[in-house]
Amino acid sequence: MRMKVVLVFIVSMLGAWQAQSAQFIRGDSNLDGQVDISDPVALLGILFLGNEDPGCADAQDANDSGEADISDAIFTLAYLFSGGRMPPPPFGECGCDETDDDALDCQTAPEGCSADPCGIVEPPQCIDQEFLTEMIRREVPPTICIAPDAAVIEVTDTMTATVCPADEDTMCEGEPGCPVAVTEITAELDMDNERLIGHMEGNVRGLTIRVDSGFGGDTDCQVDIDFSGDMIVPFVTGFDDEDNLILVEILPIEFDRDSVVIELDARGGFICSLLAGFQDLFVEDLIGQLEMAAGDLLFGLNVELAGLPFCDQDF
Repeated sequence: MRMKVVLVFIVSMLGAWQAQSAQFIRGDSNLDGQVDISDPVALLGILFLGNEDPGCADAQDANDSGEADISDAIFTLAYLFSGGRMPPPPFGECGCDETDDDALDCQTAPEGCSADPCGIVEPPQCIDQEFLTEMIRREVPPTICIAPDAAVIEVTDTMTATVCPADEDTMCEGEPGCPVAVTEITAELDMDNERLIGHMEGNVRGLTIRVDSGFGGDTDCQVDIDFSGDMIVPFVTGFDDEDNLILVEILPIEFDRDSVVIELDARGGFICSLLAGFQDLFVEDLIGQLEMAAGDLLFGLNVELAGLPFCDQDF
């Protein structure tokens, strides 16, 4: 799961992007360094009451539509109070606009963000640990989506559990599904074993798991899950015409199942409380969702990284 985030981050960083504004936090309309109810209120005041504009239209564009308007206030309120999707990056911490193809900018940096122009970020000339760390710091997507009806898990001989039921009114990144929040992710380049090791931590809040107990009628449980785990991304190296060590190919991702730690808490009655005792059954489902998401990005990652040399040629 964590590696999916790493892959998204690597692919997005390999293309140079242009940004002329200061760093910002998307949705932070009042520039106080956080996103809360005061931000849509501030935006509505700017749009309709003539209140002073603090000077960061990029931050006001919470849905990244290219315009700062009433839809951004509605978007932020939905995220804060009704399970709407998270604002696109940069969100959660200061960053630059990776989709800077609109007329918006940020002349006034929010509290805690750098006022220096983002400038141009060029593709790396080589791969090293610093490059990976910087990529993750800037670009890790905050949300991974679980598909509707992600799995039907046999809890006991008479009890089954459906994860993220399709008929639930839950959206993730604008599509039906259940959001998984990524709270921490790091990557380590292990050249001795030709692999990238990713560590991810995250959580799911209010995930619906529908339980059929076998006694008639289904029970919808609201489940909170905290998890952590490692993913291994093996790769093949070779040498170019100048005898530089290069990355030749990235191989299918492997999840280190022994590293996975899950804590599950379910609300909704006695049947739901039983789920906590069977939390290990949900590990494989979660891993499967994450591996599927990561696997979808392998092709693009290979295209972008194949042939790129490693910075340290003394391995």
